[in-house]
Amino acid sequence: MKIAIVCAPGVGDALILRIVSHHLTLAGFDVGFFSPHDFGRWFTPNASQDLADFDAIFLQHDNSPKSKQIHALEKPIYTFYGSYRLDKHGPLRIGFDYVSDLNRSMVDNVIASLQLLFKIKASSDNGLIVPPGLVHRRFNRRIAIHTTSGHPFRNWPHQKFLKVAHWLQTQGFEPAFLPQFSSLEELLAFIYESGFFLGNDSGPGHAASCLKIPHLIIGREERHMRHWRPGWLRGEVLTPAPWVPRWKWLKTRWKHFITTKSVINRLKSNVLRN
Repeated sequence: MKIAIVCAPGVGDALILRIVSHHLTLAGFDVGFFSPHDFGRWFTPNASQDLADFDAIFLQHDNSPKSKQIHALEKPIYTFYGSYRLDKHGPLRIGFDYVSDLNRSMVDNVIASLQLLFKIKASSDNGLIVPPGLVHRRFNRRIAIHTTSGHPFRNWPHQKFLKVAHWLQTQGFEPAFLPQFSSLEELLAFIYESGFFLGNDSGPGHAASCLKIPHLIIGREERHMRHWRPGWLRGEVLTPAPWVPRWKWLKTRWKHFITTKSVINRLKSNVLRN
């Protein structure tokens, strides 16, 4: 069977849905992978094709108009719901739909979806291939720091990152703020050869976990991060304390409840020892 994997537009989504692509390929499916992101030599390339050429589609439903159009196609659609509501998505179709457990990581949910929908006992392996010449954690005192994300409300303040970087320097580490790389292939290579990673809830954090780099991810809400924490190497996640009420304004003001000191303490106690 020819099956297309269509993932949501994030870098982390692409890395996670590669698990589906890899295991369906191992199971004998002819797989096409549809994502706006090209990781270069880190993954075996897929030939450019049209969705109409495939017998079935595995769709990561992100509630976009594109997802809704694909979901309505006249062919088998296996749908992975990161979140699901009956009034929004309609009745579930047994054997074709998977609804994520919001208390488990996306990686764990994707693995479970393969078991439920295809009877495949999968692992977290996504088929990643390390390009020749790279050495894992070659620069073991370098800490790759990523201060942005796809959504500004997810960003811990840049000035606080600068204070953490200054402290790291006093401890003999080499903080390196991620530049604008010309390709995702270069970004992954930089993270792969770094000793550690520090950043917001974003794609590079998922890359660090996938590449087995010890990391600390700063997130806005513990409940959200239970589902969206990086799901390969289990690193550290820091969110506002449980006593902080989940009012509507917390979506933008959460960053005031995570101090520079708390980030430094978590790095010292749980990350930099690795």
